[in-house]
Amino acid sequence: MAVPEIEVAVLGPVEIRGAVRAFRRPAARELVVYLALHPNGARTDVWGAALWPDRSVAPSTLHSTVSAARRSLGQSEAGLDHLPRSGRHVRLGASVGTDVDRFARAAAEPDPARWREALELVRGALFEGLSRCDWAVFEGISAELGSMVTDTALRGAEHFLARGLGGEAEWMIRRALKVSPYDERLYRALLRAAEVQGNRMGVRAAMAELLTAAREAEQGGVAPCPSSPGSPSPSFVHPKTVALYRELAHGAAPEARGDPVRL
Repeated sequence: MAVPEIEVAVLGPVEIRGAVRAFRRPAARELVVYLALHPNGARTDVWGAALWPDRSVAPSTLHSTVSAARRSLGQSEAGLDHLPRSGRHVRLGASVGTDVDRFARAAAEPDPARWREALELVRGALFEGLSRCDWAVFEGISAELGSMVTDTALRGAEHFLARGLGGEAEWMIRRALKVSPYDERLYRALLRAAEVQGNRMGVRAAMAELLTAAREAEQGGVAPCPSSPGSPSPSFVHPKTVALYRELAHGAAPEARGDPVRL
């Protein structure tokens, strides 16, 4: 498969790699991100409502946003606009790809080394730095990407845990936690990874991480474009997680930010 000349990266802080010039208008940059996650393109009224869900935008503003995005992206090696002129339906050219595409291709391979390559693409929270990203949540894109990363990490962790490679399993799980910090399945895998490494304190630390993350989420410290619809309460942890912790820790409950928690 041909390597795209421009890559829109959303598995962490948003980057548009390969553009000929900087995006001076945030809305133009966000339009490119929106279109990159909608490979079939979108009508002007649809993407306009996605980027400005709380107000009506003048046609001149929509037109100038597309023009600004086109100028920043520039032209392909074949001399074609990366954002072709196409009237009221806008769509990126085939010369533009995403890190999501690369992740999906690598994760689909049967080789665990390729799963690791996929997870190396995860740099932080999804769509980080994007101010207009409600559409990613409402359309289920954020949740879909979170599931893709989490499922890959869990599959990889199971592979390495079965072979006694707790460190490799932990690395994969921690990559996924950047995207899905409240998924208890990841924390259960993290508990097991610490146990395989013979790290009793790591077991307690993993549970404390879960409780602390839940406490912070309850206090409003959540990502602007979360990949999961909700977060656990510090006062409630899934029975599976509690049972696994008790089995592995053989000790008192951990603490969340210094506050003892009864499990």
